[in-house]
Amino acid sequence: MSTSELVIPVREIPTEGRPLDVVLDPGAVHLEGEDEFTLESGRLAGRVERGEGETVHFRGRLQARLKMHCGRCLEEFVQPLEEDLDLFFMPRAPEPEDDEEEQDVELSDRDMVVAYYDEDRIDLGEMVREQMLLAVPLRRLCREDCRGLCPSCGVNRNTASCECHPAEPGDERLAPLRKLFDKGSS
Repeated sequence: MSTSELVIPVREIPTEGRPLDVVLDPGAVHLEGEDEFTLESGRLAGRVERGEGETVHFRGRLQARLKMHCGRCLEEFVQPLEEDLDLFFMPRAPEPEDDEEEQDVELSDRDMVVAYYDEDRIDLGEMVREQMLLAVPLRRLCREDCRGLCPSCGVNRNTASCECHPAEPGDERLAPLRKLFDKGSS
């Protein structure tokens, strides 16, 4: 697949719209150098339509399989992604030419649901990348009950057990309390 399938010149979108069904690759969705995850496979299907003026509407579905490493056991796992998309694009307004101090900008509700394009072309790859980054969980776990690695010997507790004893808390102020618990268990 070429990157150009996701870069769409606005003037080439017919009035009746244009269907889109693209197999995704990391280059097309600008994932070079991404270290949080890799794209195992993906597909973007939908329809691109021109709206009033120079607005463009994309409605479709993003399906992908993102490969990442578990934050507890460090094993690789695949996170499925399925998102229905309903996006609006508008041409970016030209930047003001005066170099006065930066002004505070207030975002309107419209700014939150609209993406902007430059040079009469929409890059759906940027939008797909953004959706993938939003879908990656902050706490990446291969499964909710992942037991992680043993802090002493490093064995993956999901696949094997070890004879290591749990590490003692390091706070010395709790030593008298630990002695009480140790006497009670004997």
